Amino acid sequence: MKITKNTISDYLKARGFYLVLAFCLVAIGVAAWTAWASAKTPNTAESEPNSSNISSVDDNDTDQVQQEVESEPYSSEVTSSAEHETTPEEVIAENFVYPLSGNVMKVFSSDNLIYSKTFGDLRLHIGLDLECEPGSAVNACGNGVVVAIAQDAMLGKYVEVDHGNGIVARYCGLSDKLSVKEGNIVSAGTKLGLIGEIPSECADETHLHLEFYKDEVPVNPEVIIEG
Repeated sequence: MKITKNTISDYLKARGFYLVLAFCLVAIGVAAWTAWASAKTPNTAESEPNSSNISSVDDNDTDQVQQEVESEPYSSEVTSSAEHETTPEEVIAENFVYPLSGNVMKVFSSDNLIYSKTFGDLRLHIGLDLECEPGSAVNACGNGVVVAIAQDAMLGKYVEVDHGNGIVARYCGLSDKLSVKEGNIVSAGTKLGLIGEIPSECADETHLHLEFYKDEVPVNPEVIIEG
């Protein structure tokens, strides 16, 4: 085919028309996409809360929190109380009571000899015997710490309580059914155990043999308890 100037001119005119048409279509697409993107973008001015409203809410919340804090105890006091644990050194008996209700069957004697039914002779008696029923509960005479639980050939099972200020009590003749363990902190009236038997005084009626020591020296329990 013979290519002439007219043929080239006609070809360019036809191609120009399609190029213009394609450009218009692209422009329309870009405009449509821009409009769609604008519609999807939130209006930040409308979505952001009003600063004046925020201040008002915060002020109200602050007042409420302040009222709650003022109505509750200081947390430092609560923490201090919760973290503090009583130690044995801080347990001191200020007042003493008898460990059970019962008549005095045999008095304390560190000088005069007292007759023993079990051995049939005269001997010292460095404790206080309180009459009671078999299985009676034996209670602590005052605040203190259980420092020893032992089985003795003469005194039977006993619980030793340190009542502070150098005063130690020994509750003798208990059964195996004890209510405390070594290291327990007790108060006046705390149950230590039940009455059992005392080998060295087994010929006597059922009783509790109570001993008190002041700085490791035997003292009359009645003097300590009654002050």
